[in-house]
Amino acid sequence: MESQRILIVEDDEGIARLVARRAQEAGCQSATASSVPEALRLLRERDFDLLVIDHSLKDETATSLLDALHEQGIDRPFIITTGNGSEVLAVDFMRRGALDYLVKDADFLDRFGASLARSVKVIQTWRRLNEVESALQQYKVETEAILEAAADGIVTFDHGGRIVTANAAICEMYGFSAENLIGADIGCLFPGEGGIPILPLPGRAGTGDVRKQLRTPREFVAGRSDGRLIDAEVTISEVEGGSKRLYIAVIRDISEKKRIERQMLHDAFHDKLTGLPNRALAMNRINHLLKRRDDQPGCRCAVLLVDLDRFKLVNDSMGHTAGDQLILEVSRRLMSAVRPADTVARLGGDEFAVVIEDVHDLRNAVHLAERIHSALEPEVVVRGTDVKASASIGIALSQEGSGDAEELLRHADIAMYRAKEKGRGRYEVFDIEMHSQTVMMMRIETDLRRAIGSDEIVVFYQPVVDLKKRVVAGYEALVRWMQPGRGMVSPADFIPVAEETGLICALGRQVLHAACRQNRQWMDQFGEPTIISVNLSAYQLQREDVVSMVRDVLRDTGPPTSALKLELTESVFVDYSKGDLQALDELKAMGIGISIDDFGTGYSSFSYLGKLPVEAIKLDRSFISGLPHDKDHVAISTSILALAAAMNLRVIAEGIEHSGQLKFLLDHGCRWAQGYLFGRPVPAPQAEELLFASIDVKL
Repeated sequence: MESQRILIVEDDEGIARLVARRAQEAGCQSATASSVPEALRLLRERDFDLLVIDHSLKDETATSLLDALHEQGIDRPFIITTGNGSEVLAVDFMRRGALDYLVKDADFLDRFGASLARSVKVIQTWRRLNEVESALQQYKVETEAILEAAADGIVTFDHGGRIVTANAAICEMYGFSAENLIGADIGCLFPGEGGIPILPLPGRAGTGDVRKQLRTPREFVAGRSDGRLIDAEVTISEVEGGSKRLYIAVIRDISEKKRIERQMLHDAFHDKLTGLPNRALAMNRINHLLKRRDDQPGCRCAVLLVDLDRFKLVNDSMGHTAGDQLILEVSRRLMSAVRPADTVARLGGDEFAVVIEDVHDLRNAVHLAERIHSALEPEVVVRGTDVKASASIGIALSQEGSGDAEELLRHADIAMYRAKEKGRGRYEVFDIEMHSQTVMMMRIETDLRRAIGSDEIVVFYQPVVDLKKRVVAGYEALVRWMQPGRGMVSPADFIPVAEETGLICALGRQVLHAACRQNRQWMDQFGEPTIISVNLSAYQLQREDVVSMVRDVLRDTGPPTSALKLELTESVFVDYSKGDLQALDELKAMGIGISIDDFGTGYSSFSYLGKLPVEAIKLDRSFISGLPHDKDHVAISTSILALAAAMNLRVIAEGIEHSGQLKFLLDHGCRWAQGYLFGRPVPAPQAEELLFASIDVKL
């Protein structure tokens, strides 16, 4: 088959090359344009089968190009790519005819390859349909000279409906010989229903309006002599000018066209990989059941949202082919767990929906969730490896007065995420409290997005005390949100939201900048810098160039690198041990100290501690709280202090609130401490007062 020609409209040269390379691997030819004018010029000079358009093009957008193409009468299939996904934009471009809408994330090239393959098949299908339609149109204008060689079946019949002539094509189409047809009633070609023919025939239902109806192409199902049915289309016209009134019926076999249409319709409502209904068909099914509930009080339905746990690990470690194999097996097991009347749909990725009708009470849905868990219990062999396919399930039951399919599916989604929060591999039932919490989280996200970058975000400083010298050795910078009309928002309320939504990157950058700027001010005022520790999120390490970000902040604010310490939770260092966080080595090489926060809570990093680029560990407050009486806390704390001393690491004890804890730590060699006993987190002016104050350590 002829290679497809693709125009890549992308102003990022690197991405354009990667997309072009992927297109070449798919057997396509490509050209690249970096702007709208260049793209229009190439389209005037050459013919392209498909456009791959980046949404943001220098000072213009993909919409500008599409509008220009529309004005010039150029119509080409297109795929939209974007750096920032938007459901509104996605819907808008799909309405404009986009074949796909792809976000340029870590999996972009893989998804582009799959999208390109689908798009090429769609283009080939369109061409095939156009060819079929062109052939059908051509048949309509065939002259009488082509009658005998025509591919369409053509018969003539008189006013009484008796067939006069029949060409070879009509005989082959119906499986009749010419002798069988000539002289027979024209009605034998058009099956009727209940004795009534499917279309009015001349001489039997009048003239005038009947003639207009006959000239309009009409589809019907024709029956062959062997009983097989075919899709056909007929056009009947009257032969003018003769002494004997005759009619011509042109019948064409449109079975292939209808097959393609049915396939396209099926593809539009079914998942390509599994063959299951897709989101659109699932939503249609739910809305149908909700309408039946309105028409028949007492009829209820339920939706189970099934999301595989840790599916990304399979894709990342074994490849997308293995992931597809797992999805296929999970689909089969889901189908085996449901009733014939229930609908299993794949919504995308590793997410499925099960739509249950005729639900009497919640127990029906719960029993199904339990059957699904049982069906997923046996391990799946994927490329020779046993894989555990557990799932988190959210259950939503339709209620009187509840909304549409979107709302019911959203409720199931909320319950599913609650199941994941509670440990995965379980089910949760939606209730109104979940909805309230979700609305609250969304409100926090909206307000936080607005607050970041403003003076609502402030930094408090909690002193870290040198117990030997009885002075403040430095501070830990802690973010605080002072919301107008509400006061201080607890970090426990907004930090998880920031990490879940990715806002933690901008928030962390603002805190780091504020802490370094404050340190520079103290250095200018007092002649020497202060050690300030700033927390760094695992999300930041995974999603942004932390080294460049820290370097830029230090350059903008001016304190020496040795005055900055970065604290990361222990789980981050477990990943580091696997070689995933080389950025920590670069930060250490810059002279920035690295500390392990909440040490001892991860249960995994002891064996890797000697390999990590850290200079200090912070003994978690959960081990301090029971000192000096709790035997377990005593054992853990003394072990960590001894381990740190042997490895020449500083230990900072967190959460010290009373002198008994302090005395125990001093007796066991802990030099640095932090907690309410010495001072709570305070704004910069109050922290400044402690810079050169002597700390009264009362034992």
